[in-house]
Amino acid sequence: MHCLGYGSHIRQAWRDAYRAYDRLETARLPGTPLITTGSKAEGLTRLYESDWDRLYVVRGIICL
Repeated sequence: MHCLGYGSHIRQAWRDAYRAYDRLETARLPGTPLITTGSKAEGLTRLYESDWDRLYVVRGIICL
C-alpha cells in the first residue's frame, strides 16, 4: 500500500477525517448515529474514489 501512496500515516489521516465527518453528521441528525464502514473506514479510499458504505444506528430496533 505504501508504494501506491497509501502509507500508514496517510491511511490514519483519512480514518480520522471520516470519523470527524461522522461526528458532524451525527450532530446534524440527532438520534441517528452514523458510522462509516468499508474501505473508507479503513482509510484505503479517498472521498470520490469509491462508494460510501454507511451504517445508521437506529435505536429501538432489534435485529434477529
